[in-house]
Amino acid sequence: MSEPATSVVRVDVDAHRSLLEGLLAEYHRWMETVVGRETRVSYDADARVDSDLRDVLDPAMACLGWLAFRGDTPAGCVLFYGVADDKAELKRLYVRPAHRGHGLGQALTETVVDVAAGRGYGTLALTTPPWSDAAHALYDSLGFERTGPYPETRLPEQYHDDAIFMQLDLTDWAD
Repeated sequence: MSEPATSVVRVDVDAHRSLLEGLLAEYHRWMETVVGRETRVSYDADARVDSDLRDVLDPAMACLGWLAFRGDTPAGCVLFYGVADDKAELKRLYVRPAHRGHGLGQALTETVVDVAAGRGYGTLALTTPPWSDAAHALYDSLGFERTGPYPETRLPEQYHDDAIFMQLDLTDWAD
């Protein structure tokens, strides 16, 4: 039996809202469980899903989203924010557990990198929890470097001590 085809598509809010909402809810429920276990910080998954959806719907937020599919099955998502004149931020990279190991996280990340570079951003930044070893390996393989918190991060300050901050120089990406 052959492997299902994979694809990454930009979120069309009218057509994909419920798919994106479902994936974001899974991501935030996972985060709520792990944050509760690993830290002493509270995490409200429902409020975060609502916030992410408002951002995607609000043109002033400069937020774009993509969905990854394996065949016809929605398997992952990622969000992109333009946070400063020269900096963009990757957020909410999530691949459903049953679909991990098929390159979807890399495809979603490379899509955001390509879009950020194509829009003239010099840096793509992200935050990731310290327990996401697979994500760290992916970001490392693409050339992201660990940094301290950057002023434009959308991560609330209360989470800074429990996060890894990374940035990619997009001029290197284009080479």
